Amino acid sequence: MTERLSALLREEAAALAVPPVDQAAILSRGRQARTRRPATMFLAAAAVLAVVGTGTALALNGSGSPDRDGMGTDSVASQGPSRGVLAYGAGSTVVVDGTTAAIPDTLHSLHYTSVGVLTRSNPHDGASDGSGPESLTLVAGDGTTTDLGTIPDGVGPATDPDEPVYALAEKSGDGFRAVIRDATTGDEVGSAPLPDLPMSYWDVPPLALDGDVVYAGFAEEAYAVNWRTGEMQPAAGVDGGIPEVRGGFAIASGEKLVDGRLDLVLSVVDATTGASALVVPLEEGEYGNSSLSPDGRYLRFTREGMSGGLAPPDGVDIYDIATQERVQIPGDPYNWGWTSGGDPFRAEGASLDICDPLTGTCATETGPEIGSNVRLAGNPYES
Repeated sequence: MTERLSALLREEAAALAVPPVDQAAILSRGRQARTRRPATMFLAAAAVLAVVGTGTALALNGSGSPDRDGMGTDSVASQGPSRGVLAYGAGSTVVVDGTTAAIPDTLHSLHYTSVGVLTRSNPHDGASDGSGPESLTLVAGDGTTTDLGTIPDGVGPATDPDEPVYALAEKSGDGFRAVIRDATTGDEVGSAPLPDLPMSYWDVPPLALDGDVVYAGFAEEAYAVNWRTGEMQPAAGVDGGIPEVRGGFAIASGEKLVDGRLDLVLSVVDATTGASALVVPLEEGEYGNSSLSPDGRYLRFTREGMSGGLAPPDGVDIYDIATQERVQIPGDPYNWGWTSGGDPFRAEGASLDICDPLTGTCATETGPEIGSNVRLAGNPYES
């Protein structure tokens, strides 16, 4: 019976009309279905992604977004996979999920990967002043560290919290290539050439990494490059300069037609096509301090004004991109970071406030006292 059923299934499958692979949709998708893979699966990822990557483009209505691993909307920043990893630091001390680790010199920035937190540090008080190379160190959840060498002072490594790699733009002949390196060893695992376009403010093209796609920023535009296949196309939704692409989305600002009139807005858009997923209207003279969560599901936004006529912000807004809903977290409108799972948090002294992005409710925890000039993961700290 089982053999007969198998034969019928094979005959039925053979009769199906399978459409050709849409390479543009592959690139547009920006990242594969979000799963938390152990690092040991990385060698098998190429074969798996070749199959998964033939899916449809990233759904702008949020239907392609995963749930919060069973976390209900009434929970408050619970521990576990939904919150992900929480990292911050100051000076030569980094804290990963409550465990401290020592890194060289002074912390500049922190970057989530699936195998730990990649830190960038330098002997110049953590500033990016063009005076010398910076150290890369991987900090694991148990506090162990791995020295990954140095990179030129400038823009930092590009990472994706679900990937065990990081990306750097490195010189290649007269141009540059995006080099993908294993975050546990620093070894090169792949690369792709970058287009020869006018540079922005940095000596190398700034990068963002989203799944298999590297986004490179130039003076007036950005390009999306699939580092596994070498496919390349303009990223219509990403401006020049430093690209911030997370979960297939990017932040854009400018005029947009809203309800039949041209309004100044801040938008969350599909990074490759430019299609809008979320629109936040701005009043005349307003602008915003904004950031996407590492998983691309939420927008953190602080509304500000360019003139003294607007009251100072009294909190930070968190938008759920899939549902368009907004919650406000009162208090300090600045100094917020992200956990790798998309929860906003802030650290002051030994106190940590970790908030649920769906309800705005927060829980306070006690962490190690690490001093002042705290740097929070999820923020670029570029100059």
